[in-house]
Amino acid sequence: MASQPTNPLHDLHRQAQAEFQNWDQIQIVQTFGEPEAEYAAIRKSCGLIDLPQRGILELTGRDRLPFLNNLLTNQVWDKAARSGLAAGQGVYAFLLNVRGQIVADMNVLERGDRTWLEMDARLVSALAGVLQKYIFTEQVKLIDRGGELHEIALHGPAAEQVIGQSIPHQLGSVSTNLYNVPVTVWRDDVAGVSGYHLIMLRDDARKVWMNLIAQFSSQSQAGKRMLRPVGWAAFNATRIEAGRPIFGIDFDGAPVQSAAPGSARDSTAGALPAETGLFERAVSVTKGCYLGQEIVARIHARGQQVARRVVGIRMEADQLPIAGSEIFGGEEQNVVGMITSSTVSPLLSNRAICFGQVKRPYFEPGTKLMIPAEGALRSGTVGPLRFL
Repeated sequence: MASQPTNPLHDLHRQAQAEFQNWDQIQIVQTFGEPEAEYAAIRKSCGLIDLPQRGILELTGRDRLPFLNNLLTNQVWDKAARSGLAAGQGVYAFLLNVRGQIVADMNVLERGDRTWLEMDARLVSALAGVLQKYIFTEQVKLIDRGGELHEIALHGPAAEQVIGQSIPHQLGSVSTNLYNVPVTVWRDDVAGVSGYHLIMLRDDARKVWMNLIAQFSSQSQAGKRMLRPVGWAAFNATRIEAGRPIFGIDFDGAPVQSAAPGSARDSTAGALPAETGLFERAVSVTKGCYLGQEIVARIHARGQQVARRVVGIRMEADQLPIAGSEIFGGEEQNVVGMITSSTVSPLLSNRAICFGQVKRPYFEPGTKLMIPAEGALRSGTVGPLRFL
């Protein structure tokens, strides 16, 4: 694994007495010391979060969109119309291996003269190596921009006011200037409120972060700050409430190398798209062939039930199961799954809510499950991923 570049904002976070947690080898902010206020900022005003765990793989060259369309689960190129995503458009997609298992997920952001794959920073270098093996005569160039670019995000109903931009479509993107810094802004409402992500040169990230705080953190909106720095703890609670599972946390990935041409076909690790709860968002069922498409199409066309699925589980009270806890099947009390994420939701009267990977047939809505939480088995009910 390639070493990760130093976070240009890390020293600022330390000065703000942030508490950190590890994202593999990357340190991210867990909280700036007031998780309840940080949660309230996302829900009522605007939370500013640093994203050193995200990276960019850039593709240039005239064949880049047809090339990606042959590999990814979502449509970025229309073969009949011979046209692709327009500048400012984007889609969410998976890269699969030949067994139909997910090896990476990504936000595909078309910028007109280039295409950005915004994704987990830990996978960028390995994925670039795999994609390079599929380039034969196509005019495509791959560049890992992790050492040059940095990403932060604004989540909350006041995000548009703070950023001074309105992007109506999910995964839409625009180029702008913020504090005399060139910034690409793209939208993804991960937390169920307006979500605006800012990508800029690493050397400019400190200037943008400090100016946003200086301009908006002291401004009052109904007696409260318009903007507050937030950490993973508050963001994680809001994204669970909003029904957004995360690759590598709520569903597993197969080794990136298993997507390479000629790789072994016996990998057993990695979720199928239909197991994630994100199928409709990530997969086009009309675009034609792509890597692993035969498996995905067979499951979809035949209406086959997958062996497991990521589901939402609403607990009966506020006792919180922790990630990794076993899930038991009602009265039988046999192990039928595992909790992957959990939080106590202020918007749901402080009820505990979870994501869990659950075996068939226990992932059907309304199914009662038993889950250990705070020293005893507690009751929970399967429901939609989105709790709000």
